[in-house]
Amino acid sequence: MFKKIALAAALAATASFATWDKFPVLENHKGQAKAGLAYNTQGKWSGMDLNVGARYAIIQNFELGVALPYTIFTKYDGNDGADGLGNLPVMLRYQFMPMMNAFLDVTVPIGEEDLTWHSKDGLGLHFGVQYSQNFGMVSLGSELGLAVEATDGDDKTNPPWDLNVGAEGDFAVNQMITPYVGLDLNILLGKASYDGHDADESNTGDMGVAPYLGVGIAFNPMFTLDLCASFGIGEDYYGEDTSMSFAGTLFVNF
Repeated sequence: MFKKIALAAALAATASFATWDKFPVLENHKGQAKAGLAYNTQGKWSGMDLNVGARYAIIQNFELGVALPYTIFTKYDGNDGADGLGNLPVMLRYQFMPMMNAFLDVTVPIGEEDLTWHSKDGLGLHFGVQYSQNFGMVSLGSELGLAVEATDGDDKTNPPWDLNVGAEGDFAVNQMITPYVGLDLNILLGKASYDGHDADESNTGDMGVAPYLGVGIAFNPMFTLDLCASFGIGEDYYGEDTSMSFAGTLFVNF
């Protein structure tokens, strides 16, 4: 039983960690807000999330952001599941070189306890570096990060560390249309633990890949609509069934 609990916690923790993007921070005193819907499905499970957030460059090269996820509904095999507020990620990024950022995301456990994929009740940390460069009409963004839970929380469960490597290419077809493709790789490190006791088996090396593609449609300098489809593949990480997400997000620059 302990092994099943520990492994489930390890797999559920991953969706809580996601930086805003893989590209340079905003210009000084510039900001961006977003509001989006995502339909998620995996096997017999499905759900829809609302995500709102904002980020702002409070000083040169330093950006502060916050996002708030809300699960509108979930279903499993036709039956209604949990809904409600998810955990609150607070995101900090510092551009210490023209092409490199350091980032730290702190996930504060304020969400509904039943939403395990959004609401682990320990304090989550995700930190790392990003590299980006422009090659004419193609912009490349990449990220190397590590996600850990700093505290066990009331459920006394702590998943393995989660190493992520990702890259994205944006193609500026014209001023309005920017298609993009990307890939995120996640690898678990170490063992899950429950109430201070480690699982018998290590999860080190369990991995999943998540290719995604989408398009940004800039109506004007202020409003951009982003449409994206992503897929999570890897039985040891995501489970037997492929995880799929289809999202639409409106970005507002200010």
